[in-house]
Amino acid sequence: MSFPKVYVENIKKNLLHIGSINSGNIGYNRLAFSNEEKKANEWLEEQLKDLNLSVYKDSIGNVHGRLGSLDKPAIAFGSHLDTVKNGGLYDGALGVIIGLECLRVLKEHGYQGVPLELISFVGEEANPLGGTFGSRATAGLIKDGDVSDVELEKFDLNMSKIKEARKSDNAYLSFLELHIEQGSVLETTNNQIGIVTAIAGISRMHVHVIGKASHSGTTPMNARNDALVSAASIIQYVSERATKQNNDIVATVGKLEVFPNSENVVPGDVQLTIEVRGSDWHEMKEFEQRLTDWMNANHRVEIAVGVQKHPNTLSENVQKAIEKTCQNSKVNYHYMVSGANHDANSLTEITEAGMIFIPSKDGLSHHPDEYSSWEDIEVGANVMLQTILELSKKVN
Repeated sequence: MSFPKVYVENIKKNLLHIGSINSGNIGYNRLAFSNEEKKANEWLEEQLKDLNLSVYKDSIGNVHGRLGSLDKPAIAFGSHLDTVKNGGLYDGALGVIIGLECLRVLKEHGYQGVPLELISFVGEEANPLGGTFGSRATAGLIKDGDVSDVELEKFDLNMSKIKEARKSDNAYLSFLELHIEQGSVLETTNNQIGIVTAIAGISRMHVHVIGKASHSGTTPMNARNDALVSAASIIQYVSERATKQNNDIVATVGKLEVFPNSENVVPGDVQLTIEVRGSDWHEMKEFEQRLTDWMNANHRVEIAVGVQKHPNTLSENVQKAIEKTCQNSKVNYHYMVSGANHDANSLTEITEAGMIFIPSKDGLSHHPDEYSSWEDIEVGANVMLQTILELSKKVN
């Protein structure tokens, strides 16, 4: 097989086409399980069929396109086509479109190696069934009782369909996902490629801050029990403590509800969520305990545990394959942790998974102004292509 190369023209055309499948006027809107997400995946199916690949949609809507035998384990790669509300052009979709172009180029060059499979996972972004839904189902990570039957029925799903989508532990030799960084590390360090070593865990605490509602005009300042003032103190403490941590932990209070939420009433209750992310679960739990102890000592609170997603280390073998490709191609690279969750995180349950990051301008993502240059995209696409070939060599 002659030395294959990916050029950006087809990627640009296809990515802009996916961007046109959009329900909103601000940014890009292909929400999980929406008609727009379905249309995008239907378009992908047609593209894969035009390449004369083996194509099927599984029981929950994930799209699979395979080059090579269906009876042997494949090197898999892909991402997702859904977006957040008013999202950007590149998040998720770029990984699918580059995967499609890699298959097209390899087929044209007469690829005869181990089977290759592109997967477009449904419902990666936050949704009522939980983020990374399609990849979690593929990896068998959704158990009975995790999602209510009522919620599943809204999307014409049930546990039988979810279990049917589960792949065996020997279905894939490895899984590779290309994604925009969604942060500013690569741009700041002037690197073209990020090699992801781990995906940060997520732990959330739902905090009920208890005060006492009273008339804003008749309650003296020194007699108030203002829940919002207490919440403000908690928010400041969370930020300050996370800033002082000597590790990669980040902490955010991004959701706040004030009751009764009236201009002339001292707030009596506040509901807030503290989200902690990091690459070391033990460090995350220690940090949360420090927050809990401080809140209990200084405020009247009730704390409930929310989402708990452990950090996952990605495959060293896949990391080394990406590194070798970068070195051979004279591409600058940087080892790094992903602070965001991705479909690759789910696939670690059943195979060796890895991720390639390309730079995001100003670290911006989940926003209409999200941007990665076509030059960076072409570099990333060719690192992806050559990493697939490098992984296939390790099998043959």
